[in-house]
Order: sequence, then structure tokens, then C-alpha cells
Amino acid sequence: TLMMELPEESVQARLTQVSALSDAQFAAFPGDSMPDDARYIRHVDNEDGSNGRLLTCTFYLNDAWNTEEHGGEIRLFEPDQRTVKADVAPVLNRLCAFFSDSSVPHEVRRARRERHAITIWYLNQELHLEYHRAEDEGQ
Repeated sequence: TLMMELPEESVQARLTQVSALSDAQFAAFPGDSMPDDARYIRHVDNEDGSNGRLLTCTFYLNDAWNTEEHGGEIRLFEPDQRTVKADVAPVLNRLCAFFSDSSVPHEVRRARRERHAITIWYLNQELHLEYHRAEDEGQ
């Protein structure tokens, strides 16, 4: 596959376990209505490595987005969770992809306008199914 032909060996090595895609998740942040509703606190998509998420891919659907006026960036952190790696504005047709493990903690900064995105994860399907089986069994 194209992903396995990436020239960066360290990236290629981290993605060799990809065997499936998740369902798409549609997110709508309401904007200014309530300050804490228009953001998503700092987190990691696969903190302990058990849920099978390997690569997070978020596609933005926000036409005429002005970051200074509207905010709503995804902020990517270094693994120390303090040092900012990048702020990515959620502008129309932008794709932001990053590893789902603890190497890329991230948060969605407060949006002052309604903000939309679609996210999918490249998965290790075996780990993902095992994680959900354990969750269903209450473990």
C-alpha cells in the first residue's frame, strides 16, 4: 500500500500494524454558547496502547475560517504534554494526521464559532476488537 511505501523508515515502522480503518466520527463544536463546550481538553487517543488506534486523521469542514477571530485550533504537544509542537487551524479541506499514542498529546482550543470535523483512525484491528471485547465484559 501507499502508506507502507513512505520514505521515512521510522514512520513506516510505526504503521506496519495498520490493518483497518475506524468508522468516521463527526464532531461539531458549538462555538461561544458555553466556553467549555466549545473545546476538548488535552488528551491522547491511545494513551496506553491498548485500544488499537495508531494514526489519527482529522479533516476540517469549516469554510471562511479565521483563526484569530474564531480560534478552534487543534494544538499538538510534545510527549512532555507542555511543549507546543504545532497549532493547526481547522480550515476547510485541511487534513491533520498524527500518531494516536502518547507521542502526540493534543487538545482542541476554544472555538468562538461553530466548528466541524470528521475523524478516522487507522487501526490495529486485532487490538481494537480485543479492547472492545474487554470493555463489553466490564474489564
